Amino acid sequence: MKIMIVEDEFHIRTGLSKLLSSMGEAYELIGEAEDGYEGMIMIKQLQPDVVITDIKMPKLDGLQMISNIRQCNMNVIFVILSGYAEFEYAQKGISLGVEEYLLKPITVSQFKETMERILYKLSKENKEEIKERHQQYSPFIVAILSDIEENYAQKISLDDYAEQFKMTPEYISRIFSKEVGVTFSNYLTEVRMNKAKQLLLDKSYKIYEIACMVGYNDVQYFCRVFKKFSGLSAKEYVIKHNKKFNL
Repeated sequence: MKIMIVEDEFHIRTGLSKLLSSMGEAYELIGEAEDGYEGMIMIKQLQPDVVITDIKMPKLDGLQMISNIRQCNMNVIFVILSGYAEFEYAQKGISLGVEEYLLKPITVSQFKETMERILYKLSKENKEEIKERHQQYSPFIVAILSDIEENYAQKISLDDYAEQFKMTPEYISRIFSKEVGVTFSNYLTEVRMNKAKQLLLDKSYKIYEIACMVGYNDVQYFCRVFKKFSGLSAKEYVIKHNKKFNL
């Protein structure tokens, strides 16, 4: 779940950031903004799943920011965190499809319960979306896609699936490309590189560790593949996104 914080009070923004980082890998903080205008720009750039925002902020308030994003038809879940308890704010938030309206000061348990509830909702929606998407594929292609999502860090080859499904690698390759729209090799690389991007921004791992975590024993080869896929080296990617997210 990719999360952004839009809050003009530094100590609150920092506190929420630290709290999210302590809640586990399911909650990924991808950016922070200190006013509604900056938040609006960053939301459009980063496309988070969830935005935690204050109402009263400089340049553009939280409700105006949300209204602007809604006009862009972006599917973002908003959580309002504010000290303003007047009904008009809550009413306006409801009309804009705000998921939660939390009044400051909130407790750690209240915040965690809210985020866990949203995570459950997103997980359920994602499973339904994947199930619906998989209905258009052949059963053995669905099995391969699911296996890649779960075991991308392991050695995976068409030969293994050919043996498993009693088909030739050439036949599986042809059907995979036809139904999924990309080759088996490109799809596997895309899954691994997207996971590598997440791990790079986590800042907890070295590049050679990330290479192993996404299925590459040769770190030099991983770096070449990553640069070809993203247009940046792993180090350049981290530097660029740290600047962009103001982390």
